[in-house]
Amino acid sequence: MRFKKFFCGAVAASMIFSASMYCSAASEDSANAKLVKIEIDTYGSEQSGALLDRISRLEKNYNGQNLNGNMNARIDAVYDILYDNEAGPGILAKLNALEWNTNHEAQSGGVDVRLAALETQIFGKVNEGTFNERIRSLAKESYGAEILPIVQVPLPANLLIKVATTIPVGSKTFQEGDIIPIKVMEDVFVDGSLVFIKGLPGEGVVTKVRRAKNIFTNGKIDTDFYTIKAIDGQDVNVITEAEAVDAMADAKMARGLSLLGQTFSGKYKEIDSVLVRGKNVDLPAGIELYVQLKSPITVYGVKANDDGLYLDEKTTIIPPPAPIQTQPTQPEPPMSDDDLIEIVDDDNSPVTPVAPPANTNPTGDGSIEIVDDEIDTPIKPTAPTTPPPPAQPTTPDYGDAELTDDELTATPPPEPPKPVEEYDGEIIEIVDED
Repeated sequence: MRFKKFFCGAVAASMIFSASMYCSAASEDSANAKLVKIEIDTYGSEQSGALLDRISRLEKNYNGQNLNGNMNARIDAVYDILYDNEAGPGILAKLNALEWNTNHEAQSGGVDVRLAALETQIFGKVNEGTFNERIRSLAKESYGAEILPIVQVPLPANLLIKVATTIPVGSKTFQEGDIIPIKVMEDVFVDGSLVFIKGLPGEGVVTKVRRAKNIFTNGKIDTDFYTIKAIDGQDVNVITEAEAVDAMADAKMARGLSLLGQTFSGKYKEIDSVLVRGKNVDLPAGIELYVQLKSPITVYGVKANDDGLYLDEKTTIIPPPAPIQTQPTQPEPPMSDDDLIEIVDDDNSPVTPVAPPANTNPTGDGSIEIVDDEIDTPIKPTAPTTPPPPAQPTTPDYGDAELTDDELTATPPPEPPKPVEEYDGEIIEIVDED
């Protein structure tokens, strides 16, 4: 009896120990998978070295210092910095929005490379500081605020998204399980909010490959495109079912259909130009196709502001016009009858000199008759009823006019004018030097 109890206790302890070891291994695998995901989005690839050193590097890049807690807790904290948008937009959401606001396209690579490219474009140099500080500086410069205006947006199932491959694909070289990277080709708006932007990455996996053998056996490749990133940084599950296939057929995307293993029959006869009998499928990068959301999901999208303007549209403030500076008018020297009369505008810009009227005729007594073109009748000038007052003698002021020494010595001082006894109707002739 005692032996049975001892045996049962040993079995129970063994089962508990095994279960705890399994849970610990599962937790470690989950933490390691998170760490790899963070490193790929931060540096573009998985990093090497001790786990604690890798975690420490991430913490210093994002926060400037190491965090407290065990290894799993520290990984979760960095993970939330990138992907958690509950309390506010995460790093990836901010960076995606900044790139869209600047170039209307997300760039490839890790956070470090993308930040450096944005800073070089906006500031002309790569700034120092943590990733958080550098993103806040870029946000303030790009759209005038450090906080990104985002809202939760529910996305329906089967929402179509246009994507394209980023590498060449062929049935001769690819194996089952190979990854085919893709990227979003068009911005997607839902209820006025931007949820997918051009350039966001995604992935597909090769599920089946058939090599071409003879004229009766074509090459064939089947691909399952299963994930793309939304603007908030989270991975969204996608599929290529009837809605996506129909959209590709309507758009005559024969090469895209060939990636899904479509054949010659049915309404997809255009694929005949891609699948040549007896040949392997050989497609370049940039093959476009449609994917659709696998199930309804809620993401964070960039919302328009109250004025209906998106982030890259700013109101231009027109400053009031500056007062016009005018120069003081300098006194001019007196002119003789033969001098050129120049009319000056208020802004001190000279106007074309006035020439004498073409319809004037000299008379024998030295006066000028003004002729009316329409009636050809000379018009005699009317003398004033009262003679003008005698002019007072004045000293000539030549202002800024530059005169030679000969001119200064040859010019006698003006004599006072004699009183005019009677106005004889003489008109001063205006002569154009040209």
